[in-house]
Amino acid sequence: MVQTPSKDLKEKIRHGTQIFPMAGYLWHQEPFPERVHLHWHPEIEIIRVLKGSCDLQINFTEVKLIAPCILIIPANMLHGLYLPTNCSEEALLFNASSVALSAYDEVENEILESLATGNMPLPPIITIKDKIFTKINALIEDALDFVFDQNPASRLKTKARVLEILSICYETGYLSRKAFKIKNHSKDNQQKLKQLLAYIDNHYAGPITISDAAAQIEVTNQYFCRFFKKATGMSFTEYLNDLRLRHAAVELSQGTANIADVAYNNGFENTGYFFRVFKTKYKITPLQYRKQFQEQK
Repeated sequence: MVQTPSKDLKEKIRHGTQIFPMAGYLWHQEPFPERVHLHWHPEIEIIRVLKGSCDLQINFTEVKLIAPCILIIPANMLHGLYLPTNCSEEALLFNASSVALSAYDEVENEILESLATGNMPLPPIITIKDKIFTKINALIEDALDFVFDQNPASRLKTKARVLEILSICYETGYLSRKAFKIKNHSKDNQQKLKQLLAYIDNHYAGPITISDAAAQIEVTNQYFCRFFKKATGMSFTEYLNDLRLRHAAVELSQGTANIADVAYNNGFENTGYFFRVFKTKYKITPLQYRKQFQEQK
């Protein structure tokens, strides 16, 4: 399913509903790979990789998630994901307030507060070698089954499973209540990256160079290239092309504009180059891609 890339690194998508702010997302060996660019959201996210592997970019580090495994990502952490076609991945997103008990509990409050603010180290990946994997995996399976059913009983069951997941992870040391002190230079780098990616998101359709991007964070081109590669796992050109191609794919699937116009509208001045990089990413030509979606409709 093609989704329009967000214009803001902080997701504007509401996960779940106002009444029930919890949502599940499934990626099961789709025909095209998907790159979820760096973003953050106020929800806590539980990722479960069932088949294959995917690449997670978080805290200026690339982490390979190899199935079967589970990872809890605290809220407000800048992260991105690359999902190849052979990967099956599921995610459960929830707001900390949605599982908080009405009666105050010190331990529960501190765990949820740490997760909600991102003020804790990134929890370790839970693999099949870990004693808690089987139990946690079954609880996530239940939670994802229940989250798609909006009746009150299923909502309670989803919350119960999430609380049990968090309690097991805390009890076994996979979640830490200790505050995570981010060094000043790390905070500066995070802020620079957010500023930079927001700029690219807003200017991808026009001519934009490494010098333009480097000027946004007031660094040399050489430093910028190292910084960007470490932060995103991609070169500037790879990132920009991927962003442009995702927007172009949306336009192709939703309209009938001339292919050359689609290329130009999304920052590609050379139609031949657009065809080449599009086919490299999606394994079919832009015309075939549009035809596929027209046939589906």
